[in-house]
Amino acid sequence: MSTLQIRLKNCIQTILELEPDMRAGIWGRHFDEELSTLKGYLQQVDHMHLAEDDVQRLENATASFLAELRLSRREQPQKKRLLQ
Repeated sequence: MSTLQIRLKNCIQTILELEPDMRAGIWGRHFDEELSTLKGYLQQVDHMHLAEDDVQRLENATASFLAELRLSRREQPQKKRLLQ
């Protein structure tokens, strides 16, 4: 497996690891189709011929997506817990 394939797998796995949090948050099941598509791509990465520029764009897109998620989580009203 090439370094580019490893980098792409890392991007996809990072997003897929957020699936439980995304479902539990305000997004609910909104991203189910996209997450299923990513799971399919993850299975195919080993057979893809990738270019550095493409992987870099995907890494940047992943970073932007993560930043958007962090921003939207900060804007949500936080649930307060009652200590007993």
